[in-house]
Amino acid sequence: MDTVIVSSKNPIFRFAVKELKEKAPKGFDFALFAVSPNYPYQDVPATIKKEFGSINYVGFSSFHAFENIKLIDNGIVGCFFKFSSHKTKVCTLVKKRITENNKQRCKEELISFLSDRKNNLNFIIADFIDGLFPLLIEELGEELQQNGTNTPLLGGISATQIIGDRREKSYLFHNGDIVENGFVVISISNVDYAFQFSSGVFKKGPIYTVTKCDDFKIYELNDKPAGYLPKKLLKDINHSEDNRFLLWYTPFGIVGKKNEIEALRLIKSFNDDYIELWSPIKEGDRLKLSIVLSTELLKDAEKTAKKVKEQFGIADFCLNFSCVARAKILEQFEEKEIELYGRLLNAPLFGFFTHGEVATKNRKLRLHNLTSVIVTVRERYEL
Repeated sequence: MDTVIVSSKNPIFRFAVKELKEKAPKGFDFALFAVSPNYPYQDVPATIKKEFGSINYVGFSSFHAFENIKLIDNGIVGCFFKFSSHKTKVCTLVKKRITENNKQRCKEELISFLSDRKNNLNFIIADFIDGLFPLLIEELGEELQQNGTNTPLLGGISATQIIGDRREKSYLFHNGDIVENGFVVISISNVDYAFQFSSGVFKKGPIYTVTKCDDFKIYELNDKPAGYLPKKLLKDINHSEDNRFLLWYTPFGIVGKKNEIEALRLIKSFNDDYIELWSPIKEGDRLKLSIVLSTELLKDAEKTAKKVKEQFGIADFCLNFSCVARAKILEQFEEKEIELYGRLLNAPLFGFFTHGEVATKNRKLRLHNLTSVIVTVRERYEL
């Protein structure tokens, strides 16, 4: 498998796509496009078709995407694949206009799609869909675990701008179509892959039990009103929307049966009555406050990359789904993490900053926050 990753930051979208066309390899089989939301989303399918013709591709909104070890903001990044074996195929599941009424049917179709492709690399890119996608993934994880199904699914929620606690809408694109309020699953056959994810947090303080909640909102911890806790964390700091991102440095860790952190949850907002999170929570969940430092994020990223390398060896390409909160915490070192991955894994790297990462930990599929999921992929070559 040959993988070529190129980018353009031309502010005029048609010129940016034209520049990608000039850099792209001839005769590629499949492409991924990370497209800045600053470009007019309505023009994306027609512009790609004008330059590339009818190609097999998936695109998505992304303010920040990775061109190997470069972080590209406000541009477009294209990842082009040319397969070496006729056995290597890409198939997709596209679901759009997801609502509360059809969420269950979409989930059932996703389970069926994954069960037929257990040996493939399956990754998903989605819109937040006003919280419906995080709920769908958490429900999916529960059902797969109950059924004893262990089909890994990796991916992330495409990241757009966050203003206060409001997230702007994102779009996906598939073979000339705009996918609104939905997701796309990309399934690649005839490949081997490995994945790990990095968090790099310190676990601190007591364990709280969620005693009253509603999807994303915690009303009570240990039978006491939950709103006091973030106020305590922001003691002597103004509680304005601009300062609430400081709570990203103190995420909740969901504690499993063996007292391991199974997933992280970022605080979105709070008031006297509740704490609102970016990902779902359930009654009975046990939470432990964590502390995040940029130095520890990088240390854990390096440790994770080395572990993947030792486990997998030489890769044809790498995927990275990394939480946008990591970029905020890393500040001027935000490119350092992908530089580590590129140097240690020694393969083309494509990915993007997300608003939630999909990955399996302890054999359970979950939506995560503040993590970096790294995937190494190698095509199975014919002798």
